[in-house]
Amino acid sequence: MVRNFFKPNVLLYCLSFYCFSFSFLSVKAQNLVTTYAGSTMGFVNGDTSVAQFGGPFGMCADNLGNLYIVDADNNCIRKITSSGIVSTYAGSGIAGFADGTADIAQFNRPADICLDESGNFYVSDFQNQRIRKIDILGNVSTIAGNGIDGYADGISMDAEFSYPRGIVLDSEGNLFISDSWNHRIRKINLAGGVVTTFAGGGINMGVSSIGDLVDANDTSARFYTPSGLTIDFEDNIYVADAYNHRIRKITSGGEVTTIAGSGDIGPGLGGYSAGNALTALLNTPTELFYANDGTIYISDTYNYRVRALKDEMIYDIAGNGQAGYEDGIDSLAKFKYTRGIVLDADGSHLFVCDYTNRRIRKITLNAFTDINSQNITRNSVKIFPNPNPGKCTIEFSESQINITHFEIIDNCGKVIRKQENLSGGKQEVNISNMPPGIYFIKFFTSFSSFSEQMIVF
Repeated sequence: MVRNFFKPNVLLYCLSFYCFSFSFLSVKAQNLVTTYAGSTMGFVNGDTSVAQFGGPFGMCADNLGNLYIVDADNNCIRKITSSGIVSTYAGSGIAGFADGTADIAQFNRPADICLDESGNFYVSDFQNQRIRKIDILGNVSTIAGNGIDGYADGISMDAEFSYPRGIVLDSEGNLFISDSWNHRIRKINLAGGVVTTFAGGGINMGVSSIGDLVDANDTSARFYTPSGLTIDFEDNIYVADAYNHRIRKITSGGEVTTIAGSGDIGPGLGGYSAGNALTALLNTPTELFYANDGTIYISDTYNYRVRALKDEMIYDIAGNGQAGYEDGIDSLAKFKYTRGIVLDADGSHLFVCDYTNRRIRKITLNAFTDINSQNITRNSVKIFPNPNPGKCTIEFSESQINITHFEIIDNCGKVIRKQENLSGGKQEVNISNMPPGIYFIKFFTSFSSFSEQMIVF
C-alpha cells in the first residue's frame, strides 16, 4: 500500500483576491470544508469545477498527487490529477463484467481501491463478487472470485465472495478484503493465487444476515458487515465494522480487538458521542485512513461526519450531524453519507467521498474539535434576529460565564472582529458596514470553542 500521499496547494480557496490574500493570517483552530470536485449526478470529465460523478465511494492516492475515485454508480474508476483534471481511468461506464483494456473493461458497482508500489491498482468489484487488477498499462484483469455470491476459499478463480468492500495490501504483498456479507476478512496471496480466511467466522452469511461481535484470534473472531480497511506500518489492519458501529484492529498475527465504539444504545443501532474511544458512539463507520502520526480518520457515515481516533480518544473533524450539503467551518458543514477518505502528504488536507452529494469534499485541517463538549455550551447561546441586516444581539445564559471571547469570521475564514470583555448576559454586534453574506460567530471557552452561523442580508 503506497503511503506517500500528495501535497496540494495549502492556500485556502476563496472567490475573491481580498479573501485569498488574508487567509493565511486569519485561519484559527477550526477545520474548513470546501468542495474539491463534482456537482450534481452525472458522468462528465474535465476540470474539477465542471466534472460530475455518479456516486464516489472508495478512494486512494498515488505519490504524484493524483486521486483515484471508485465511481460506483458510473461503474468505473475516475482519476483527479494534482492539477485538478478529472478523467476516466478504467471502465466503460456500463455495468457488467469484462476484462481487457481500460476503455472496454466493465465493472459492476465497484466499492474500493488500493495501490501497490509498482503502480498497479486493486479493486473490490462489489456486485461482480470479484477482485480486479488494473496494471500500469491500464489493462484490467480478474485475480480472484468466480462471480458467485457465496463463500469458498481456495485457488483464486474458484474462490467465492459475498459483496467485497474494503481492500488493502500489506508489506509482504498480500491483499486483504473485507468480505462484507460473509462477515469475514479474506486474504489473497498474490504470489500463489490462493484465497484464505484471515479473520472472522460464523454460520450466518449472505445478504442481510446478522453478524456478531467477538474479539478473539483469527477465525474465532466475529464481525458484522466489515467495510473499509486501512493498514499501518507494522501490518496491523483496521476495520470499519459497520453494523457493529465499531473500529476493530487485527494484528499481523490475526488477533482481533475493538479499539473504538461502544454501540451500546441498542442491538444493531449506532449513535453519536465523542470522547473516550471505547465509550464513544459511532453510527455505521464505513471507511478509514491511517495517517503517519497514528491518527485514524473515520467516515462515520450515518452520523454524517468525519471523525478521528487518536490517543484512545474520538474527535470530530467536520460535519454537524445533519444530512445535507454545505461548505464552511467544521461544526456547520454538512455531508450526506461520507465514504472513501485519504489524507495528503503533509497532513493538512483530507479528501472525502461525499457519496449522495456526488462530490469530493476537501477538509483543511487546523485542529481536532470536541463537538460533544461544545453542545453543552451552544445550547445556551442565542443570536437574534438571524438573519439580520448587520445588527444583532448575542444573549448568554448565566451558565455561560466561561465564554472568554468571540470572533466574527467571514465565509473565507478572515476574522473581521474580535470581542473580549463580555459584559452582562447580552452583547450587541454591528457589522452593518460589511457586505451581505454568511458569517460565523466563533465562541471560545476555557476548554473548547464552537461556532454559530449568522446570515446578513
